[in-house]
Amino acid sequence: MYKEHVKILACPKCKGNLELFGEGEFVENGSLECKKCNVSYEILNGIPRFVESSNYADSFGFEWNMHKKTQYDSASGVSASRTRFYKETRWEKCEGEIILEAGCGSGRFTPYALELVGDSGLVISFDYSNAVDAASNKPSKNLLRIQADIFNLPLRDESCDKCFCFGVLQHTPSAKNAIKSLVNSLRGGGQFVCDHYPFNKNTPFNTKYYVRPIAKWIPHRALYNFGKRYVDFMWPIFKFNRRFFSPFRANRLNWRLLIPDYTSEGLDEEKLKEWAYLDFFDMLSPKYDRPIRMKTLYRFLEEAGLENVETNPGYNGWEGRGIKK
Repeated sequence: MYKEHVKILACPKCKGNLELFGEGEFVENGSLECKKCNVSYEILNGIPRFVESSNYADSFGFEWNMHKKTQYDSASGVSASRTRFYKETRWEKCEGEIILEAGCGSGRFTPYALELVGDSGLVISFDYSNAVDAASNKPSKNLLRIQADIFNLPLRDESCDKCFCFGVLQHTPSAKNAIKSLVNSLRGGGQFVCDHYPFNKNTPFNTKYYVRPIAKWIPHRALYNFGKRYVDFMWPIFKFNRRFFSPFRANRLNWRLLIPDYTSEGLDEEKLKEWAYLDFFDMLSPKYDRPIRMKTLYRFLEEAGLENVETNPGYNGWEGRGIKK
């Protein structure tokens, strides 16, 4: 982290000031200390660590360190991440603003947030897991990466102008409380955008919810290796379905067979398989996976203190947005 970034950070316990200890303008290894709480937070590999190294999000740390660039547009050859980011946020250039990226994973959306804030703004990108170590975005005064708890953010309240949270809320113990915490980081008039897995008429037919109760307890490496063998074995069926059924029916059938199908993204076969390996693990390994109804997401957003709330079907199930009062 750069020394100037300390001014936006706060102790997650008491929200008090943190004192930075480390050498150089960019602190590769050092610490942040709260005198009031008498606690020290390590800075390791340029990333402040505000949580224990092992937690309920360990599966995400494993998958994103295995697939550091799989979903990056530069690696996939398609613009899936860029398209999703701009369509979901609906944001335009916001030079000089501060954007909070909640649950960054390997950082597939980070470059586009950086595009928006320009040279005078800041993107604060955090993850609960060690996926922060997988992020390939280079250190910059416009980017602060931290490992932090979504429920206890090490940020000053009302310090950010915008916040987006994609692919995260359903994997937390409480989406409602996670949204409240993120909204607390926004200034009045700040914009919040999120998505959430849906509970709807199709949920009972989603095969993963019948397999997950067992699969989530399997050691990560063993589950991942099994997933690769399974996808390889089922790939002829995947291709058969794509050839003989309509795109919609083939997609539905493949997902129900636990063969993640991203054909609509325009990926070549090699990348299709790579994304399938990733998503097989992603479907079955998280400790939490709690789909909700769209009206529930709407209520969570309103109760967090947002106005002009809007929810609608989107990329990851439901999309929700609002403006802090």
